[in-house]
Amino acid sequence: MSQTQLISTKLNSASRRRKIQVGWKYMWAGLFICVCIWLISLVSHKLFPIPLVSFFWAAIIGLIFPLAGLIWGFAKNFSPLETARWLDKEKGLKERLSTAIELSETNLSSPWDELVISDAARAVDKIETRSLLPLRLPGQCNWILLVLIACFVLGFVPEHRSKNYLDLQRDAMVIKDVGENLEILTNWQIKESPPNFEASTAVLDSVEALGKEFQNGKLIRKDALAKLSSISEKLRSEINNAPPVPSLRDKASFPKDGVPASSPSDMQKRLSELEESFGTSKNISTEKFDALKSNLAAIKNAASDLSDADTDKGNQSRLDIAESLSKLSSSTKKLGLDIPNIEKALNALNSSDIDQFLSNINYSAQDLDKLAELSEAIENLQMDIDSIGKDLAEQLEKGQIFAALNRLEDMINQLESSQLTDLNLQEMIEELQLSLSPAENYGTCAQSLSNAKDSAKSGNKSAAAQSLANAKEELKNMLKQIADSQNLMQSLQNLERAQIAVGNCQAFSTTQRPGSSPDNNNPGAGVGTWGNDNQQLSPDQISDQWDNSGIQRPDASPLGFSSRKNNSPNNLIPSRVKGQINSLGQMPSISLRGVSIKGDSKVLFQEAVSAAQSNARRALNQDKVPRAYRDSVRDYFDDLKN
Repeated sequence: MSQTQLISTKLNSASRRRKIQVGWKYMWAGLFICVCIWLISLVSHKLFPIPLVSFFWAAIIGLIFPLAGLIWGFAKNFSPLETARWLDKEKGLKERLSTAIELSETNLSSPWDELVISDAARAVDKIETRSLLPLRLPGQCNWILLVLIACFVLGFVPEHRSKNYLDLQRDAMVIKDVGENLEILTNWQIKESPPNFEASTAVLDSVEALGKEFQNGKLIRKDALAKLSSISEKLRSEINNAPPVPSLRDKASFPKDGVPASSPSDMQKRLSELEESFGTSKNISTEKFDALKSNLAAIKNAASDLSDADTDKGNQSRLDIAESLSKLSSSTKKLGLDIPNIEKALNALNSSDIDQFLSNINYSAQDLDKLAELSEAIENLQMDIDSIGKDLAEQLEKGQIFAALNRLEDMINQLESSQLTDLNLQEMIEELQLSLSPAENYGTCAQSLSNAKDSAKSGNKSAAAQSLANAKEELKNMLKQIADSQNLMQSLQNLERAQIAVGNCQAFSTTQRPGSSPDNNNPGAGVGTWGNDNQQLSPDQISDQWDNSGIQRPDASPLGFSSRKNNSPNNLIPSRVKGQINSLGQMPSISLRGVSIKGDSKVLFQEAVSAAQSNARRALNQDKVPRAYRDSVRDYFDDLKN
């Protein structure tokens, strides 16, 4: 390798090392700027309500500086002449390298030039760039460490926020929660019960839009309450446009298409099927079923404690159970109930097959429960059939639109049939005449029924059938209006809950929801537990939850509100001090060492002293009295005894 190449190699190595050192220096400088930005952002967050997203941007901006410093150092270029002059200065070479570089760049060659280059090559050969340019931690590291410690300590310092700001934040969280619940509930309502009219659709869409607006977090509580009040007024105006039929307004739900789910004839057919499956037994009250269940449960409990059959006690128990089971079998047969498992259980008991006996008893209980449920279903269905009006007038008066629709359909079929007699037509005309008065509450239904009556009188059956069809469509349209009204009423209840939540600054899920669950302490039904009574619920809202006798809990006995016992605590001892106090005069005093009591009373002194001495002696024996006070306690009670 020539002397010129040696000098060039050393200079290139030194140049690369200088790049690394400059990048290293600028990186630490950028890191210092980064931690300073973090400290400033953290202090700002502690003092001012800066959003948390600012930390994310501060971290990104801060990390840019050390990366930029490192890239800047690596990208910096040093010419050979600059590196040579820097080495001359650092090593004290008195411009040897820089002169050699300048001479090597010329094309002239002389002995003097070669001598200068040779001298520079000998000098540069002794230079070690690693030792000349070491990578050490700069002095800024101490400041960086101090700033990081300050950031760590500030992390435990609570934020300084004004009460007004905290109230606004809490209101914003509540409004956002209310908006989410309003949107979810409105979407569920539209999905489960789609509105039938454009006005109802527009109002529900406005409620959904209000929920989305609440979720933006830009409304204060005053504006949110104003918007809720405005939407509520729109809902009330739409609800007031519903048909004025009180009996229909109390219904909970209606079929989506406005057509009844089952007609009276279908209900009668269903009743016949239930009675056929029930058997020959009829008119069995719930009390009789309860008595049969109680007797069967008593037999089951007695059977669980059967003793050995070889003993007299065991034989007597089996005889008693067999007798009770025979009486139960006779009772079921008299009532017309067919429960074959009771006979099987009796046969198993007589054959000493206890396991089979218990199995048949369980099957008998299940059969009895099914029969009781079937009897209750028959009774309820019969009550529903009996409540249906006998004619169109009675059905309209009671608000039974489903039954009225079926009755109008039957009339239309009769008018279109060729088998309609004059007598039947006259009866239909009389029924339509009676229906005109109650039909006045059903929009244009009364006019359609009047037209049908007049057409029937004139013998125009097709026109009468068309008028009845118009009345039927009017009733269907009214059902749709009422269904929309019920849907809007549910949405209005949600808005009222939202107003309570926003006004009281509480979560939407805690408003007007009586009941208890494992996750909260709200008052409600339960067994053996009491909830938090500090809830703003009126007695009307929780009256249905007071009685918990119907709740099944295997780990606790069901007790109603009036069934709870007023027992005193076990550790409560009644006072034995008796006395009389005169409120009109000065109360005299009695002297007792260490005790000052004023009043006119009669005290069982001996008993009180004995009890006090016994307690003191027990405390002394169990080392409950500090050692420094033991002698004083003994002296006190000894003097009191004397």
